Amino acid sequence: MRRNRDIAGRSKKLQLSPEEQAEWQKLQAHQEKAREQAASKLADHLTTFNDGVIAIIITIVVLEIQAPVADRAYGNFIEQIGIFLISFFVVADFWYEMHKNFSNFIWKANKWTMICDFCFLASLSLIPVMTKWLMDHLSMLAVVNFGIVYFFVQTFELLTERAGMRASLPHIRSLSRIMSRFARIRIVWLLLLNLLFIGISFINPRFGMVLYLAFPILNFIAPESDRRSRSKGEKNHEEK
Repeated sequence: MRRNRDIAGRSKKLQLSPEEQAEWQKLQAHQEKAREQAASKLADHLTTFNDGVIAIIITIVVLEIQAPVADRAYGNFIEQIGIFLISFFVVADFWYEMHKNFSNFIWKANKWTMICDFCFLASLSLIPVMTKWLMDHLSMLAVVNFGIVYFFVQTFELLTERAGMRASLPHIRSLSRIMSRFARIRIVWLLLLNLLFIGISFINPRFGMVLYLAFPILNFIAPESDRRSRSKGEKNHEEK
């Protein structure tokens, strides 16, 4: 804003022809319109970027499956497909959650929303690495590290949701306080749940992987009362 005012002030000192003055006014009008639409456009661009990155992540995961070269390797091949399905549903579940976030109640985004979303994608991009580790050697350490990455992805997804809501509704301070409290509760709950999964993985890595598969599937089929309430809030916003 300050830079634009400086440019406008300097332009007054320049001797512009009528045609140049008209072009300058068009530029200023374009910049003003761009500033007004920047937040909503950034939200749209983040949605598109998320779709592209997540599609690439899922493609990389499936490429980690090695075809069996001998009959005795067929059992390992089936195991790799099972691990791929776990990672696939985990990534797909995160895509679904981000789709709900941006579709239902994040219609504007600021720089903090972008930073949280990039951290979400960066941590989610580690899933193929963790998947390859599990396929090569299904050990306690591999499952535990998968759980740690899973927790970070969940945390950044939640922070993106919070930052996006604050950018979309900046003047509702009570909402910010509620979201901050809600975010802290969810992060603690996710931490405890992941610690439980990790603890089980120390004892039985295979059962730990089953839990990581069950969690996103249950999230898919769980009732969506929260989404309906958010959609109702979005509808009220559009009517205003």
